[in-house]
Amino acid sequence: MSKSFKKILILTEVHLVSVIILIVVLFPVAWLFLTAIKPMAEVQQLPIRWLPQNPTFEIIKNTWIDKRGYTTEWVTYFINSMIVTGVTTLTTICLATLAGYGLARFSFSGRFYIVILILVAQLIWGPVLLIPVYTIVTHLGLYNTLLGLILVYITFSLPFATWLSYGNFSNMPVELEEAALLDGCSQMSAFLRITLPLSKINVVTVGLITFLIIWSEYPFASVLLESPSKLTVSIGLANFITAFNIYWNEMAAASIIVALPLLVLLLVAQKYFIKGMLAGAIK
Repeated sequence: MSKSFKKILILTEVHLVSVIILIVVLFPVAWLFLTAIKPMAEVQQLPIRWLPQNPTFEIIKNTWIDKRGYTTEWVTYFINSMIVTGVTTLTTICLATLAGYGLARFSFSGRFYIVILILVAQLIWGPVLLIPVYTIVTHLGLYNTLLGLILVYITFSLPFATWLSYGNFSNMPVELEEAALLDGCSQMSAFLRITLPLSKINVVTVGLITFLIIWSEYPFASVLLESPSKLTVSIGLANFITAFNIYWNEMAAASIIVALPLLVLLLVAQKYFIKGMLAGAIK
């Protein structure tokens, strides 16, 4: 067997495996879209029909705009999620970047234990603390408020984000800042002008991970929010499941629109995300 034939055979196998993986990954997405354009009668029909007989986009439209032309509660859910996720992401980026830089660049008593504590904090899965978190938030008077939910999200997002930033700044040559200090820059000026611009991959990675986690978070939102005007998209999706029926087509239609911000972010910043996970997370 010639080398060229072996090469062609290997490439064929690689492409075949890639196509199979792509089909497996995209099948749920395709099924979600097909469900969103099916009438309820077709969704519940047995045996299952893969393609809709009477496709309609009214279901997707009616999820956000009712028959009278008014916006539905889903617009409120979407705005609430954007506020909570946006504020949490920006705050986490700022705090984690400063904390990671401080731990990587300055020597002080107890720094080692703080780093270990941050590492251990990542092992504590947030929902196991639902009861104490609910108690604290209630005593602070922040129950059923977006602010209370934002503070909880920031608390649980910071350890991992800080660890990523710490690894990033630890691997960055300190000589760059020392050169800036010799040129007359202060420590903060050197950080803002030299170090931070070189850390854009880490910043984007921290922001993306935080956004992805918070956007679809359900346990804390379900416990800490109650009023319909305060709910987020994850609670809105769960509300399609009632005691008497599950509105699969409406849930699928809402899921498609809910996934759009995530899709746009990943398409725009995927190269930074991959580089940041490989570079910033390794210490």
